[in-house]
Amino acid sequence: MLDFLRNYFYWILWCAGILSLFIFYLCHPKKIRTFLLGSSTGLCVLFLLHFFGERIGFSPELNLTNLLTCSIFGIPGAGILLLSQLFL
Repeated sequence: MLDFLRNYFYWILWCAGILSLFIFYLCHPKKIRTFLLGSSTGLCVLFLLHFFGERIGFSPELNLTNLLTCSIFGIPGAGILLLSQLFL
């Protein structure tokens, strides 16, 4: 039962985050440029953390979940990965 609720809460958070960013990008005057800039900076931070993160004690894997998190949420997505590693 607890695993079901945890999985349900996980998907609710993902959908809420994606919906809020979708609304943000629709209201922004330069939609595509803003999305591409946010995605590219998030992916760059993920790759930098993957290759040089051993110095700070956090080296995330390059899997589909981490790539989607950083490409959708940008730099805050990398921060979410870092905070989830520290607190979970």
